[in-house]
Amino acid sequence: MSITFLRRFWKLNLVLWPIVCAAAVQLRGAQLQLVGTGYSPDIPFPQFMHLWSENWALQGEDGEPKTYATRSMALGACIHVFVRNDSTNAASIKDARFAGVSLNEAIAFSDRKAARRYPASVHFSKLTKAEIDRVIAAGEPIWWKVDPAIIPAAGFGEIVVRLRRPLTNAMTTFEVVAGQGDCRAEIAGKASPRFESISFSPALDTVYAYVGRPENPQRAPAKIFLDGHDVTSETEVCYDAKVDVCPLVVRLARPLAKGSLHFFQASFGDGPSANATARAWSEDFVYGMWGYVNHGDTPEARVDYFLNDLKRHNINTVMHSYGGEVGNYLAGQSGLEHSRLTGIRAMRPGPGKDLNPVYYFLMDEPDAHDFAVNQLPLAQRLGTLGQDIVRTSREFRKADPATPQLLNVDNTYKPENWLTYAQLSDVYCADPYFQEQQRIVWNERPAWAASFVKPLYVLGVATICNWACAPRPLHIILNSVRHGSVPGGFRYATPGEKTVELFYALGAGTKSFSYWWYTPYGEFIGCGAPEKEAVALWREIGLLGAQVRTAGPILTRSCRAALPLKASAKLWTRTLLAGSDTVVLLAVNDNIASDRLGTVVVPLPQSVVTITPPGWLKVVSAFEITPEGLRDVSWKASGSEIILDLGSTRVARMIVVTADESLRGRLEKLHHDQFAGNVAALVHGPERSATGR
Repeated sequence: MSITFLRRFWKLNLVLWPIVCAAAVQLRGAQLQLVGTGYSPDIPFPQFMHLWSENWALQGEDGEPKTYATRSMALGACIHVFVRNDSTNAASIKDARFAGVSLNEAIAFSDRKAARRYPASVHFSKLTKAEIDRVIAAGEPIWWKVDPAIIPAAGFGEIVVRLRRPLTNAMTTFEVVAGQGDCRAEIAGKASPRFESISFSPALDTVYAYVGRPENPQRAPAKIFLDGHDVTSETEVCYDAKVDVCPLVVRLARPLAKGSLHFFQASFGDGPSANATARAWSEDFVYGMWGYVNHGDTPEARVDYFLNDLKRHNINTVMHSYGGEVGNYLAGQSGLEHSRLTGIRAMRPGPGKDLNPVYYFLMDEPDAHDFAVNQLPLAQRLGTLGQDIVRTSREFRKADPATPQLLNVDNTYKPENWLTYAQLSDVYCADPYFQEQQRIVWNERPAWAASFVKPLYVLGVATICNWACAPRPLHIILNSVRHGSVPGGFRYATPGEKTVELFYALGAGTKSFSYWWYTPYGEFIGCGAPEKEAVALWREIGLLGAQVRTAGPILTRSCRAALPLKASAKLWTRTLLAGSDTVVLLAVNDNIASDRLGTVVVPLPQSVVTITPPGWLKVVSAFEITPEGLRDVSWKASGSEIILDLGSTRVARMIVVTADESLRGRLEKLHHDQFAGNVAALVHGPERSATGR
């Protein structure tokens, strides 16, 4: 169906701005106008339930681990309220009322710290018992935030409330308190259409947004709004009833300012709209490393060795826990010039004198620290550090509005932890260490081994987190250490294992990666160690870096999407859409298994995949991206299908199907200029090993 036809078809259904998805009442003299709402109840992901155990965190009286996750457990939800400041002065939201109760009063801080932060909970509040019972019965708010803290004149803001449990009423009143004027919304307890991903071109002059289809799959968005302006005529609206998302490519007359917040709305005419805010920023594909090594007699020598080793392995981001001399160097003018030449930048713990930070680190593993909030029963602890993270985020934003903020969530209270914290940061992050899970299985519960012969743990965590943090991007940390504890130690990941982990996470929608960690000493011996298996893993990390960073211009604007396809037996496949012109096929050999000794790979002699591209995409080229560069892939069109003959598949394949005739040439140049030399040195270095037993 053509875009022109869709626009004409919907011409009769236009609704004047603003289009809201809940009843709104603007109070007399108010500054704030309600422009949209959203309600997102958690979904359970039962296909991964067999992977979740709490290890050390929850134990019974017999000392054995207890399972927190159950198939019948009630999950939570998020409420989103979007407002516009219609006055000529800046406005700030002072409070909000949920179920008639002030959230400032309901989510109260404790006077006792945990992990150097103050936990907050309704159970610390001074509300009456009747009020506490009422807000808990309505869903129990855990944290809430307003972004931005001060809404400029004619600007937009979003209020997010995380609930421990879904709304119990079909319709709930939510009131926004702004001092000089309030507004009220009725929140329907039913899942709303939503944006699955929003990203931006490097110049910030193009938006790549993807809308999840409403209940009626025969409908495309009728109108697209950006900050209240109708941009439908500047938007390429892509729709195919066989695809579960609608890409929207908005080409702007003027670029957006980095770090600026924008309100997006996709209207379906007479039904609820998809609404979201997103901050405008764009980075090269982030491929990072945690940790450090004191190799060298002087600070300069240590910095030189470390950064050069990262560059040789195609790492472009120093994440955290690195030497002070590295941080000082990268934060200054010399580091800025080094970054210009090498692309290597740093994530910083917070705003300072840095000239070019990639991210600010909001917090590490709040869910693990929630467990230590022993002022509350176990079931009430998860999420109690959320409100203090909101406070930190506001401080970071005030000091530097342009740099994205990252929050990493660990593996405690699974899977509810990943859902609880997902909407707090610009970049959501999780650390599903597969080898750590294998160590636990083989040392403590070998009966679980069948669930951990493949890195499904990584796939499950990435899938849940990507769904929960939408439309913001997901960052996944992969394990790169040997557990050195004796007894109970565990090997390094094999190169084949690490490849599968990365491809699983990409297939779930992950937009960037890092590895924990490089440091080659202590209980967790990182991949910077001179051991044979560490060298093999570090080399594979470098090769994978060349592959995903070559694909970076596609992956950073992509979104997970389910396309109709057929694949050979024993071939795991996922597809990504990249704007309106490209499909990425990820294919992994499913005939692979790992245990405490290593990884067994039985290559597939012949792999064939048949894809039905979306109706809007006219394929002109198909090729493969490998660590060594781009190469041809055998393909042919057959009716509406594209048949890809991949030949033999050992571990994993990345195939690009595109309507962009110039894409291959641009990616080939990128690989040649930035990665080819590093790959040649890695491939022709010491023998690659540890792929199997």
